Formats: sequence, C-alpha cells, structure tokens
Amino acid sequence: MACQVVFSRNPDPEYGPLWSVDATWVDVNNDGLLDLVVINYIRWDFNHEPICDSGGHRDYCHPKMYKPSPNQLFINNGDGTFRDASREAGFREHLGKGMGVAAADFDLDGKIDLFITNDKLFNSFFHNKGGGKFDEIAFNANVALRESGEFISGMGVDFRDLDNDGLPDLCVVALDNETFPIYRNTGKGGFEEVTQSSGMTMLTLPMAGYSPTIADFDNDGWKDIFVSRGHVQSLLSAPRLMIEQPNTVFRNLKSMHFAALTAEAGLTSFHPSRHRGSAVGDLNGDGRLDVLVSAIHAPAEVWVNDSPNANHWLEIKLQGTHSNRDGIGARIRVVTATGAQYNHMTTSVGYASSSAGPVHFGLGSNKSAELVEICWPSGIVQRLLNVAADRVVKVIETAQ
Repeated sequence: MACQVVFSRNPDPEYGPLWSVDATWVDVNNDGLLDLVVINYIRWDFNHEPICDSGGHRDYCHPKMYKPSPNQLFINNGDGTFRDASREAGFREHLGKGMGVAAADFDLDGKIDLFITNDKLFNSFFHNKGGGKFDEIAFNANVALRESGEFISGMGVDFRDLDNDGLPDLCVVALDNETFPIYRNTGKGGFEEVTQSSGMTMLTLPMAGYSPTIADFDNDGWKDIFVSRGHVQSLLSAPRLMIEQPNTVFRNLKSMHFAALTAEAGLTSFHPSRHRGSAVGDLNGDGRLDVLVSAIHAPAEVWVNDSPNANHWLEIKLQGTHSNRDGIGARIRVVTATGAQYNHMTTSVGYASSSAGPVHFGLGSNKSAELVEICWPSGIVQRLLNVAADRVVKVIETAQ
C-alpha cells in the first residue's frame, strides 16, 4: 500500500544518494510497456545533518534546511531491464522536494502527464510531449502555487475528474493553515484554483493531511475525497491533539462543493494517529469502496464502508493486449440515464501509496449503464452497451 523511504544502491553521480518517497508505473511513450517514475525528496547526508529542536526537544528540520533533488524516469526496454531516461525526458533540470505523484491525461491528447507535489516549494507539472519527453508547465498551467503565492507543505495528490466534465482535476493536501488546494481543469491548457469556492478553505485550515484519494464512496455518481490525516512533528513538540488526527471524507455535493465528514463517517470510532499512506478498494465485494491507512508507530487501519444506501455501482477490470496489460492510462466514460461520468486507470494515488483496479463507478439509482466507453492508451476505443449494474465487468482490449 505505502512505499517506505529507500536509498539508491548506486548513488547518483551528480547528486549522491537519492531519498525516494513515491513512485508510479505509467507508459510514458505508449509502447505498451510500463515505465517507472520515481519521486525524490531532499538531499540528506548523515554526516552533515543539521540540529533542529522544538521546545528543547530534538525534532525534524524544516525542508528549507535541505537542497532539492531531481526526479527519475526509467524507460522499460521490454527485456526485463530499464534505462535511466531522466535527462532526455527533461526531469534533471527541474529539481524539487517531491512527496507525491499523480498521473492523468489532463489535455486528452492521448499521452499521460505527471503532477508532483513538493514540500515547501512550488509544485511540478510535466506535460507529456510524446516519445518520453516532457515540458514542465506548472506556472503556465496555474498549479505551481496556491492563489496566495505562498509555498505549502505539499504532501499527497490525486488527479481525477471531480465535476463530471471529462477533465481530470487535482486535489493536493498539506499541513494545517495551508488548506487542501483543489484545482479545476479548465480544458484550456490549465487550471483554476477553486479551494475557496468549493468550501475546502475553511474546512481544511485546521487539518494536516497526507494522502488524498478521489473516489465515489457513497456510489451517488460523484467522486468524494478521502484524506488520511496527521502531522509531521513528534509528540514531544506539540499537543497530541494537534499531531494525531482522525481521517476525513469530503463528500462531493456536486458543482465543486464539499462537506467534511469525520465523526459523521464513523472515522472517530478509533483513536487518532499520525496517519500517512492510504489505499482504496472493495475488500468484501459489496460494491462499496473500503480504505486501508498506515500510521507512524501504529498498526495499519482497515475502514470498511457500510454507507447506508441502496445506490448501484459498476467496476471495470481492464486487460490490455496492445496497451500495457493493466490498462494503466486508459480513460473510461460511463453514461447512465442521469448523465455521464469519467475515470481512468491508474495506481498512482495519494502519498507513498498505490491503489489497484478495477476502476470504480457509482451509478446512484441507475440499475444499468447505457454505455461504457474505454479509450485505451493504444488509441483503440471499445464500447459496451446496456451494461447491468452491481458487478465487475472484465474488458479485454481488442483490435480496432
């Protein structure tokens, strides 16, 4: 579920050992082979570690005390080996203090783009030009910073369509007094921040978040946001109430408005913790998405979804043949009598976490989908008509 800190066995010749926090599999060049993107944090050296304290106790040092690192791209050679293509991809010239990565085709050009959160630094947004090459466009796309122009402690991120317009939006989480920014995809090559208008500013100001997951937890046809919560400081440096926090679900009220559900969602029934990674999936086969959460110095938590409604659902399990076998990068449109909604296959979710398929759709009161359309990374488009609800449908990629 959550990958832990890993130092490279062979130090980078220019930057030394790299501190990797997150990674994702994605076919960046659409050759049917999954490539590996690795997100690296700060440059850290045991022999030159600064001494930082809080209230007379040694504590973690602010990210400003450290230098940034490059991220990495490893291209799949198709023979069980990979080659480092970080420089030719354009990654090496854009250093960061990476914490999370999310992948989606933000401009629907058939190529997967990458958004990276950075800790107390501007975000990175790599637009895929094809052929394994990227342009960094965070400032041009209006996602480098918050509206205030201030750096935030960017932690995890998810990159999915929140308003059912077919365009993937961004949810970033950060620490208290920084909010959890929401960026709406305008469809014009950029985003607009809607944190304030969506209600998320006031809801999230007192919260410290780590791992967001955009998914439809009540199966009403609108994706909600689950956030694992907890602070970075040690328990010695601040009151336990501030450091250990319960998790929260932000229910989608449609039209880019959200309501925070913590106790209402049952998430205070277990003691708060310093939560970190999270993953979602239907663990018991009842059509409701459950959540697994990791925490520091505490057991993993399994939250079973028992939402009391009779809403219907549909899950699409993909198997690529021309595309990569997992169908990562495939875009799916589901149309019911009440409208259309969109999702895509990705395992890149939250902070230091992955969530596997199938791709989940809540259908509300609809007992079937009139249309399920799959746009594979290969360019092949498949359509299924009149698909009954409340089941997992396996779709194998066929020739055009």
